[in-house]
Amino acid sequence: MHPTLKELQHLVLLAEEQHFARAAKRAFLSQSAFSRSISALEETLGLKLFDRGSRHVQITADGTRIVAIAARLLSTANDLSHEAELLRSGEGGDIVLGAGPYSSVLVMAPVLALAQQQLLKVRIRLEVDHTQALVHKLIEEQIHFFVSDIKEVPQEGPCVVEPLGSYHGAILCRSNHPLAQQKQITLHQLLHERLASVHLPSPIRTALEKAFNAATTKPLNIAFECESVAVLKEITLASDYLLIAPPALFSREIENGDIVELKVVEFEQQAINPLQVNIGLVQLAARTPTSAMRMLLNIVQTHVKATLSNGGQQSL
Repeated sequence: MHPTLKELQHLVLLAEEQHFARAAKRAFLSQSAFSRSISALEETLGLKLFDRGSRHVQITADGTRIVAIAARLLSTANDLSHEAELLRSGEGGDIVLGAGPYSSVLVMAPVLALAQQQLLKVRIRLEVDHTQALVHKLIEEQIHFFVSDIKEVPQEGPCVVEPLGSYHGAILCRSNHPLAQQKQITLHQLLHERLASVHLPSPIRTALEKAFNAATTKPLNIAFECESVAVLKEITLASDYLLIAPPALFSREIENGDIVELKVVEFEQQAINPLQVNIGLVQLAARTPTSAMRMLLNIVQTHVKATLSNGGQQSL
């Protein structure tokens, strides 16, 4: 049989007051009820915690050690109650979420900026990686959910996918690239160019290769692959790489004339752009989110769908 928290509270009160009547008053109990609580605790522990006198009580050596432990336990219990209250109200806890390299900048950065206004006491960590890696992290429960391209998320398995919308990528280059001054280009002109990109999901790579194969049987030449948007931007500005990316990521550079979006004839003629990216919210099935996580999920769903034209296609 173990002591109750209430008994430990009475123990600490009596140690502080060294007087049954005053300690009982602080505990909102009659003196007899308070005395029975202390006696029950001593019986449970098999220790004499106080020497009783006619006017005062004196804590024993054993009692001193037990009071120190009781105080720590009560403090921990208070911390637990406080943390539970924060979790219930959505004002505490930790959230680890994931996003793809492009979706982290396009949609998650604005979402997290909004979320911090409502989740002031919540610690948030964002893992940026490609979809296959994020699926692995989700299954291993290293992250709570992620927002990314959903074409590589297994349809069978523990993941639940909520489509949020889509955007189109494009072919970008620096303003003084040899192709930058042409109003339109064809895929044939891109055959010998070196392409840069994040990890391309297999369906997008397949669609691109199919489009290119109309002009050649050569494999798609992704010469530089990197998950960092910042690195891709700098290498595009400093080299002749053609970057596969959504133009909205580089709106400032495009507006300033540093980066140019190439108009590819074949892409504009196709009903479905091979660079279309389908974005979704991916979670594990049968998991109960915390209040803070539910708040963040609601912000993600509302904001991302609005950004991506209420779940429709948008050229970002």
